[in-house]
Amino acid sequence: MTPKYTMKDLFVIIPAHNEEDTLPGLLKQLQSSITHNIIVVDNASTDQTRNIAQNAGVTVVHENRLGYGNACLAAINHLSSLIEKPKVICFFDGDGQSIVNDIPKVANGVFHGKIQYCQGSRMIQQSSRGRLGVLARVANRFFSLLLSFTYNQKITDLGPLRIVTWKTLCMLEMNTPSYGWTMEMSAKILKSGINHIELPVSYSQRTKGESKISGNITNAFKAALIMTITYIKILFFWRPTHSF
Repeated sequence: MTPKYTMKDLFVIIPAHNEEDTLPGLLKQLQSSITHNIIVVDNASTDQTRNIAQNAGVTVVHENRLGYGNACLAAINHLSSLIEKPKVICFFDGDGQSIVNDIPKVANGVFHGKIQYCQGSRMIQQSSRGRLGVLARVANRFFSLLLSFTYNQKITDLGPLRIVTWKTLCMLEMNTPSYGWTMEMSAKILKSGINHIELPVSYSQRTKGESKISGNITNAFKAALIMTITYIKILFFWRPTHSF
């Protein structure tokens, strides 16, 4: 069966706040094995993140408002301004912990038109699950169980590797500016009944830079609170405005 999409249709969005240590190797690997359609969102970095991305020849979008969601929204706004819109979007972290070689596997179902969204899960394989920090592991298990129970659909992770068709992404009407972004997307996917799957992916321990959440208990608490509020907002106040 001929795929509906190929790697040339894939755009990779990388939100990046102070990722000068990991970004050079990540961009080189993406460009050599995945795609040159790469958008790095410089999210108020104070290091060389912006210069590194520019020197690598990728598209750089600037977002001075801190927040993972703000960075993702800035990339989406940029893509929306293009005359020729993208077909498939990959969200990928810039910290070097997600594995570039997992992208084709996660993208495959979307490329063949069988599903509209695929989530890479770090929680399925013991080897990957064990590399998550304790706070991240507990939070992911709790919120995944909460979503699974609420929408009667199994989900195991709210991780960073997500591949979605552009049409579906636009219909989700994403708007969360901060840590609640992944919760918003997962909850809306489940609530909308979008055709989706979850696949196991590998995960590495961070060797460079600093974690923005899992290594900081205050930020971890803030993230958990924001994710809880986001979950409640989607559950009680959001309704799909389009037919998926």
